[in-house]
This record gives sequence, structure tokens and C-alpha cells, in this order.
Amino acid sequence: MSNYRANVIWDAIDSRSYKQAMLHVTKALKRNPKDEYVLALKAYILFMQKKMNESLLLTKELVAQNPVDPRTLELLYGILLDAEGLEEAGKVYEGAARKRPRDEELNLNWFWAMCTGGDVRGQQKAAMALQKSFSRRHYILYSIMSGFLLASSPDIVQQEKTLFSTLTYRLMPLIEPIQTAEEAVLKAHVLALLPDKQDELIAFLTAESAEKWNNLELATLRLDKVVASENWDLVFEVAMRTLTKELRDDFDSWKVLALAVKKIGSSEKLQEFEKLLKEKAKTRNGALAAVHYATVKTDKESELLEASKLYFQNFGRKQCAFEDLRWYLTSISAKTEWLEFIDSFIQENEIEGRLNISSSDQINVLVNARKFHYLLAPEDKTFVDENLKLYIELLPTFKSKVVTDYHYGTDLLLMSACWILEGRSTSFAMDGSIDKVLFAIVLLEIAASRDKHQFYVRLWLVRLYMYLGCFQSALGHFMALSIKNVQYDTLAHYLFSRISTIHPNYSALLKTREIYDTNAVQTPQMIKSAYQRAAYSQIAGFMEFSRRLSDSIGKGTLVIEAKRIARLLGMKMEGLAINPRLSKTTWQDNRDYDVLYNIGDNSDIEKKYSIGIRQDASWVKAFIVKEAIIDSILEMDTEKLEIWKQDLSELLKSSTSLTPGEKLSMSIAISLTDIALRHSVDDYKKLENLIKEFISVVAKWESSDSLNWEWLHSRFLLFETFKIIQTALDSLSSASVGVKKRTTTSVAAIKQTISASVDQIKEDARRLKLSRDSWASEKITFLETWSSIEELCASMNSLENIIQGIAKSQNEALTLLRNIRL
Repeated sequence: MSNYRANVIWDAIDSRSYKQAMLHVTKALKRNPKDEYVLALKAYILFMQKKMNESLLLTKELVAQNPVDPRTLELLYGILLDAEGLEEAGKVYEGAARKRPRDEELNLNWFWAMCTGGDVRGQQKAAMALQKSFSRRHYILYSIMSGFLLASSPDIVQQEKTLFSTLTYRLMPLIEPIQTAEEAVLKAHVLALLPDKQDELIAFLTAESAEKWNNLELATLRLDKVVASENWDLVFEVAMRTLTKELRDDFDSWKVLALAVKKIGSSEKLQEFEKLLKEKAKTRNGALAAVHYATVKTDKESELLEASKLYFQNFGRKQCAFEDLRWYLTSISAKTEWLEFIDSFIQENEIEGRLNISSSDQINVLVNARKFHYLLAPEDKTFVDENLKLYIELLPTFKSKVVTDYHYGTDLLLMSACWILEGRSTSFAMDGSIDKVLFAIVLLEIAASRDKHQFYVRLWLVRLYMYLGCFQSALGHFMALSIKNVQYDTLAHYLFSRISTIHPNYSALLKTREIYDTNAVQTPQMIKSAYQRAAYSQIAGFMEFSRRLSDSIGKGTLVIEAKRIARLLGMKMEGLAINPRLSKTTWQDNRDYDVLYNIGDNSDIEKKYSIGIRQDASWVKAFIVKEAIIDSILEMDTEKLEIWKQDLSELLKSSTSLTPGEKLSMSIAISLTDIALRHSVDDYKKLENLIKEFISVVAKWESSDSLNWEWLHSRFLLFETFKIIQTALDSLSSASVGVKKRTTTSVAAIKQTISASVDQIKEDARRLKLSRDSWASEKITFLETWSSIEELCASMNSLENIIQGIAKSQNEALTLLRNIRL
């Protein structure tokens, strides 16, 4: 086929004009019925039209012929990769390579295709084929690198790990002598795979010849391996070399050096270590090493306190002081002694009383002191009052800061908000979690108004606004974070967890998709580039990065939530189909839950204000299977329904990440499966009873005017489930006249139950919407009684704007709920 005709077909495919593309393909096949590339295009178009059986039949016929045209191979590989996974897709290139084993370009294309698809097993096969057929040094290195990747893969059994580790090790002599630092790193990682080669690895890493590479990865691996060997004299030697001769002020080296000194028990080594501590006492890591050594050599708390005091005297004016010391001081019994030392340190240095001309160092030590009070005095009722008083005194210093800089004084409000959210004692009364959230939001909004780029403030505001069901308010702060690229994968859950059933917003959700599309295109190119540049130390990282993003829970929830939102809002579902094969994916959790500001030892504070139970891999799998059931019912394809039903039943039993409403929605999907398979009147009755239970559990009547995410989640979830039920019943009723006649009464009863519930929910939403203004006024009046509020806010209008903004955002969610049509 000419390039012109191929471009015409691809233009039609890219514009999703699949019928037009198929017409061009049909014409081309009339001219040449055996053109492999045209036939591959036909298979691809069928695949895009969701005609899976026809597409796969034609694809496998072509694969059996062992085509060698690069364009044909690429198309067939892509179809099988999406439809049946890596193993089947790899056969496309394997057959071509067997047909032309001496075609270097073909074999190299095979290797790059395996890199693109993330197939480490196929990558190793292709690299070995290249190395055997074309004895070039870089192909040997490709074989070693891909062998290391395969031996390191979590997807292989121990016997294979041993086999491929040994095979890769035997290739190492072929590249001796080592020529670059990258090759040295690769050799070290290959040796690390084999338990019986650890002495050889340590000898390689500690040899003087290895120093010439001056490579951080080698140094890190060297430290890990000598510690694992428990040769403490060697550990001491390596750590001392790192800190002195190599001039790497590495705290991990300090820690293992302290451990080695204790293990060896030599006075000579101790003197050498103490001499180094004295020399480095004015450096951050050196001072902190003395603190760490105090915990290693003895259980005496007095020595830990003395070392900590020395550290604080030198570095208490730095923001790092609290984070460095907190892990050592969290569990001390002498809490009062430490806090008295901190307070006396401030007084002795005459910091208090000179705040009008405070330097950043003075602000740092004051805020560090308050952080230690937070950590060690959790019963102090005056903590928030003292923080707010200090914050107000620091207000003049905010005027001189650069707009984009953080002000450490903002941590005073962050601490106060967390103190309140934890439920600790305060001098003012608060009733229930909603009031605590409102107090925290006011403090954080005040902080954000003066420190516009404070990440932790914005992120807590996103979480708390979502807790109250205020998506639009949360969205504003989320956008102000200016997160980019992979941060969407790690942080987007703060805004988008269960978004389809809190405030369905399709356009905002799709902005998170870019990182996954970019990963699919760019990461394979980076892997290829790393191989070509012989940057072997980067390849494993790129492969892991690609795998974690491709199989990310964030990506899985995005795909599911996009389809659910489209269903709720009555949008077209084109392009939103979910491949059921994804239910077998080993999902990777890249989400960061520890980034929320929390300086106490209460790890539950994040969970306390989360949007339901964390959506883990079982949540993603359950919803993928549920969507597969729905699609099968709508397409009248009952072939796999029994399998999907069994899978969903097992997931429903084992999953701990589904809310009560989500569990009931899964049960209803299983009930619909029974109806589709049997068309029994009893199954319709069972479904009706499940719906009534669903309504009674999820949509409880509450007279309170307070509103949060749970209220919205349960109602949106009901509406989504009702839509699924109605669409499924309509599809099943149209399948057969006999079925429709036999089940008309049952279907009518179910729809009547749904209609009554919808009317009630919309009436509840109307009542809540009308009460928002009075609720806001009541909360404003309540918050105005707070003694510090007037001094904190630029004006009392600020307080009114915050609370009225919450009411407005909740109004928008309620309006969206009331506008959903079933």
C-alpha cells in the first residue's frame, strides 16, 4: 500500500471515523487481498470498533504467518497487548525473529518493542538473540541489563530468579574490563542478585579501583552491603572513608559508624569516632550524629537529653531542628525537663520582646519551641491560644516576606488546626466534628490569605472542604497548589477520592489523565534513550516508573470514576469502555497519605477526615468487574456473566475498602446478573428487596441541617445505582417478548420504588439547599464568639466569606444532585 493511502486511512482512524477507514481498507484489499499491513489495519479498526472476536481472529491468523513488516508487527503487537497481555503479544515479534534471525534491524525492533510494552521477559529474549547473532559489546550489555531486570522482577518464581541471575552473571566476563561508572553499577547490581557472590561484591565495591568512579549509587550500595555482612571493622572503615576521605556528609554513614563503634567495642575506634564528632560538632549531621550515638550506646535518657540540648543550642534557630530531634524525643519521659530547657533557651537569648525586629532565626526558634510543646504536652488547654497570640505578634513580619516564600510563622496556625482536628483540649467549646472542621478551615484560610504558596495549608484545606462536600472550594485550593506531572498520581486523591458520588465533575477529573498518557508515550522513549546512551543505572528506575504509573491505583480510579460520572450526568460513554482484563492487574499504590501536615504522633488524623475507607486495589478490581457485568448485560452478552458474578462475589467478601453503600451497589450488580442469566420472577423480587434495603441503609432521613461528604456520597450513589438498574431492566425486557410479558409487573414495582426514593432524595436536597443561609448565619455567630477571631482576620467580612463560601459550594453540589435525571 502506498504511503498516501495509508495516511488517508490513519486520518480516518485518528478522527474516529472507523466506518470510513474500513471503506478505504476494503478498497485496498480488493487490489491486494494478501497485503499484511492492510489486513493488520483492518484488525486494528475492528478492535477500535469493539468487535473483539473478529479483530482477534484476524490478528491471530496474521501472527501465524510470521509477518516481518515493521508497521504490521507494531499494529498486531498493540492489539494483542491490549486484548490478551504481554505473553501473547510477544509472540508477534518472536515469530518474525525466527523467520529472519540474521536481520539486525528486525531483532532490534523486537527489543525496542519489548521495552515499550514493559515486557522484561521479552526484553531479555530479544537481547539474548541480538547478543548471539551480532557480537557487539553494547548488545552484551543489553543482555546483562535485561537479565538483571528479569531476575529482579517480582513476577517470577525463585527458581527463575536463580536461573536468570546465574545466566546474567556468566555474561559479565564478556565486558571486562569495566569501562564506565554505569557499567560498574550494573556489575554491582548483578552480583547483588546472587547470595553466594556477596564477598565478591563487597571486594569489588571496597576496592580502591572503585573509588575512581566517584559514584553515589555505588557508595550507597557499598554501605548497605558491608552493614549486611556484619563485618563491623569493615563497616567502620567504609563509613569513615565516606565521611572523611570522600567528603560525603551522609547521615546514614554517621548512623552505621555509631553502630560499628558499639559493636566493635574498641577504645581506639571510640576515640577516633569521638574525635570526628568533635571536628564535625558544628555541622548539622555531626551534631545530630552525637544525638543518635547517645541512643545507640546507652539507655540513659540523660545522655540523650544532653546531646539534644547541644544540638538545639547550635541549630535551634534552623527550621530543621524540630524534624531532626522529634524522632529521638517523642518517647522520652523527661518531657517537662526538655520543654523547660526550650523555654529557658528562648529567654536566655532574649528573643521574646524583640519580635518587632525579628530575624528569621528568631522566628524559627519560637516556632520550633511551639512544635515541641505540641509533641510533648498534648493536654495543654492553652496551646491554641498561645499559638494564636504569637502568630498575631508576628503579623508585621509577613509584610516584608517575598510573596512566593513560605513564612515559618504559618506553622503556628497549621499546628493549631491540627490540634483542634485531633480533638485535643482547648479553652473554647466545640460541638461535634463539623465545628472542629469549621474552626480549622477558618485558621487555614487565614493562613492562606497571608502565605499564598504554603503547600501544607492548601492541602489540608482541600481535604477539609471535601470532607464537608465542598468540591468547588476544594478545587480552588487544589489548583493553587500548581502540582504537575507525577504529582497528580501521588496527590490527586485528596480531591478526587469518590468524586463521582460527591460532586461529579468530568472536566476537572480528566486533567489528571495527562500524566498517564504522557507516561505511555514518553517513558518507553526514555528507556530506549538510556540504553542507547549506556545509562544503565537509569533503566531500572524508568522501568519501575513506567510500571507503577501504568498499573497505578490512581489511574484505575480515574478510569472508573470517569465512566461513573458520564453515566450520572447522562453523557456519551464513547471512549470510556474499561477493559475487563484490568481486573487481573497487580495495582500499585503510589498515593501519598503522609504528606498532610501532622507534627504529632497521631497517625489517625488523616484517616479521621478521609473521604471514606481508602480505595485500594480491591476497590478498583470490584468496580472494574461491576462495569464488565453492566456492559455484558447491556450488550446481551451473557457468555462471561457467570465468571464475572463469581469474581465480584469473591471481591465483595474480601474487600475492606468499600463503603456500606458501595457494598450494596455491588450486591445489586450480582442480582442483575442472576436476572440476566435466569429471567426468574423470584430474582426480580430479590432485586426489589435489595433496593429497599439499599435505600433504608444509605438514604436515612436526618433532620440536621449539617451536610458532609457522606450525605452526598450516599445519595449520588443511589442515583447512579438506580440508573444502572433502569438501563439494565430495559435492556433485559427488550431481549424477548416472553421475558417482557412475564416480568412486567416486577419491573413496574421496582421502578415505582426507585421513583419514590428519587422524589424523597430531591426533596431532602431542596430542604438542605434552602437551609444553607440560615446554617451559615448560625455558624458565623458561633465563630464570632471566639476571642481571637477579630485580631486574626483582616476584617470580619473574611469570616463571613469563608462560611458563606462553604454554604455556596454545598449548594452547588445539592443543585447538581437535584438536576440529575433518571
